[in-house]
Amino acid sequence: MARNEDLRKLLEKKLNVKQAQLYHIAQGIANSLSISTGDAILVLAAKNQINLHKHGGNLPAGKLDQIRGLLPYVPAAAQQPAPVAPSGNGKRAVSRPKRISKVKLQNAEDDPILDRATLAEIEAMVPMYRTLSQLENSMRQFIARILKAKHGKDWWDKAAPRGLQETVAKRTADDQVNAWHQKRSSSPIDYLDLDQLKALVRMAQNDFVPAFFPSIEWFQVFVDEIYRSRCVVCHMNPLIQTNIDAVAVRFNQWEMLVKAKAPDVKNLETPVPAPVN
Repeated sequence: MARNEDLRKLLEKKLNVKQAQLYHIAQGIANSLSISTGDAILVLAAKNQINLHKHGGNLPAGKLDQIRGLLPYVPAAAQQPAPVAPSGNGKRAVSRPKRISKVKLQNAEDDPILDRATLAEIEAMVPMYRTLSQLENSMRQFIARILKAKHGKDWWDKAAPRGLQETVAKRTADDQVNAWHQKRSSSPIDYLDLDQLKALVRMAQNDFVPAFFPSIEWFQVFVDEIYRSRCVVCHMNPLIQTNIDAVAVRFNQWEMLVKAKAPDVKNLETPVPAPVN
């Protein structure tokens, strides 16, 4: 990642962060500028007035000029460590979202099996998990809201292919058998795999094309490209930068689409007033 161990240590000291936090910051810069995480480390160092001639190792010809050229485009938020808040004993503690569970988790950095590189990869994938989770949940709700508006509350029975209905029935039955565990969801669409959304939309394509999607083929390709990366992350493995960049492109495309089409979805959901006689 960083080309020089001294450079990484200098950055950790300069920013008052641990290695995993440093890689998290670098990953944010890498995603924003579409560069490698290693180059993001160099950008972050230059942004924090660390001399790359002295601490950057043997940089390839032209690399320093490339790094300098990127400095004006580094988002301010991407340069900051995770927010901290004072703890009860006066020490600085990382501020994290509140957990639903009260079970105390062990510190992952104390794991005697995982090496530092693996821990850094895990930390770097946290933003990607959030991106994929937001994207997938938005897709599911977008599709379900359109089908409900078009076919009513029992849209699943009317619009879903029989094969998908059988799959969901088996999975909900499994929830009943394993009643000791929470259910996956209250909505049948959440029992489908991401790539099964293609069959659902294909079955009801007149509800989606061309009003919401340019074509069925467009949606199928869109899902296929996301699904490959989604499987890697959801099986607890890191993505390489090329695939991270591809997910970011698809995420941005989806956000543009739903923001443009949200008023049309709301119009579908708004009951038409009965004519006054």
